[in-house]
Amino acid sequence: MKKKKLLVLINELKNEKEKIIEYIDYHSNPFPEIVKDLQNKPIGRMRIYINQNKLVMLLEVEEDFNIKDGIHIEPKSNKVEEWENIMGKLFQELESGNPRSWELTENIFDTQTYF
Repeated sequence: MKKKKLLVLINELKNEKEKIIEYIDYHSNPFPEIVKDLQNKPIGRMRIYINQNKLVMLLEVEEDFNIKDGIHIEPKSNKVEEWENIMGKLFQELESGNPRSWELTENIFDTQTYF
C-alpha cells in the first residue's frame, strides 16, 4: 500500500445565494466524466465543505502526488473544460477579473505532534 497524504485547499464562491445554490446543485449530481477523470488521475478521495460562500476541499492522494500538476488528466477533456468554465463563473473574482482558483493551505498545527 502506498503512503497517502492529505491536501487542504480553499476557495470562495461569489457571495450570492443563487451562485451558492448552483454550486451545491452541480456537486450533488456531478458530470460522470468529472468523477471518472478524478478517479483516473488518481484522486483517492475528495471532499468539499461549504460555510456560506467559503469552500474547503480535502484531497487524499498518494505521497508523490503534486498539486502543481493539477487534479485533472492532461490534456483536459471537453467535459472537464466545460465543468471548469461553469465553476469559474461561480467563484469570486480576483482584481484582475479572473476567477479565484483553489489555493493550497499550510498545516500549522497537528495534535499528532503532542498526543
